[in-house]
Amino acid sequence: MTSTRLSRLIAVIAATFILASCRVDTSVSLQVNPNGSGTIKVIVIADAEIVKAAPGLKGDIRVDDLVAAGWTVDGPRTSDDGALVLVIQHSFNGPTEATALLSQINGTRGPLHEMNLTRTGKDTNSTWKLTGRLEINGGLEAFADDATNTLLGGGPFSEQIAAQGTDLGDAIGITFITRLPGTVDSTTGKTGAGVVTWRVPTDGTPTDIATTVTNVDVASSISRVARVLILGLLVLWVLGSLFLILMVMNARNKTTRTPRL
Repeated sequence: MTSTRLSRLIAVIAATFILASCRVDTSVSLQVNPNGSGTIKVIVIADAEIVKAAPGLKGDIRVDDLVAAGWTVDGPRTSDDGALVLVIQHSFNGPTEATALLSQINGTRGPLHEMNLTRTGKDTNSTWKLTGRLEINGGLEAFADDATNTLLGGGPFSEQIAAQGTDLGDAIGITFITRLPGTVDSTTGKTGAGVVTWRVPTDGTPTDIATTVTNVDVASSISRVARVLILGLLVLWVLGSLFLILMVMNARNKTTRTPRL
């Protein structure tokens, strides 16, 4: 239900923008902490032209299903520049839950395909892998569920969009962003400022997102080694102190021993 509601919401907003020659930009971000927890956030921004073209759109957006599914919703609200902004996010406790939430966002036809987040290794030396692909097939049909497409005989407003000759990429921008803990070993995305970014093609071209990141907690490793060294020094100090005490006691016994006559 969550994926259906979100996909349909994006489709309706996007279709309205296309018909109004406006633009909607969506970003999906995956933030992962070293312990495996994190947050998935989706931001949908419609430019100010849609507010003018469809002033009732803000009131028509319903997010009850998203809230019921555990998503935190901010908006829809109008920004200072007149754009319409909707932000939803959901926290997770581990890679398995994160993978499931990404599936909720995508639905059956969305731009995120076969997304999977895994982690191997120890807390202080772990390897993260993010796999999957970004792909949009069928225009706006990719954002609607089977029931909606069957009812409309295709994607939302598909006939009007085709008649207008509008390119989907000119009206819709989708970005996938991930921040994984550690150093990026390999990725197909664009790296910078600690994140990896991909732009989702709207022409059906698949984009592989294979990314591997290694996280070595240097501070914890140094701390663990330091604890071992301190323990070793403590043992040596105790043994040295005992040896010194024994030597002192032995010396005292020799000096206090009664000489023979």
